[in-house]
Amino acid sequence: RSITRSFYRSAAGVLLVFDLTNRASFEHVPEWYREAAGDRPPAFVLVGHKCDLAAERAVSAEEAGHLAATLGMAFVETSARSNLNVELAFQTLAGGIQRALGQEGLALHRGCDGVRLIPSQSHRRPPAPGEPRERCRC
Repeated sequence: RSITRSFYRSAAGVLLVFDLTNRASFEHVPEWYREAAGDRPPAFVLVGHKCDLAAERAVSAEEAGHLAATLGMAFVETSARSNLNVELAFQTLAGGIQRALGQEGLALHRGCDGVRLIPSQSHRRPPAPGEPRERCRC
């Protein structure tokens, strides 16, 4: 726990990620939020991943959205498999960090020169059902 706290101490933003097919992971979100928030909460985005597994879903979008609103953060559903909203989750977090810096609710740490949002060069759509998937090029 002390390692976790020291890790979050200098964080400007946190993606709280839970598995939409695993109810227990969703139920841990408030605990993770308290651990990461500390004295000066960074910007947060709640991310429900594996949204492509609709048949196995254990947490509804409405329920996750309500929790995110209660904790004062945005909610994004993602799928790494189909590359759905992954970039959006990071852009949402970067935007939250930028707003917090602008409102002076967040102080820059030594060695940090701010946050810049760079428009994506890739606007790929997720593959249609039955369409072959491209391999990652990272």
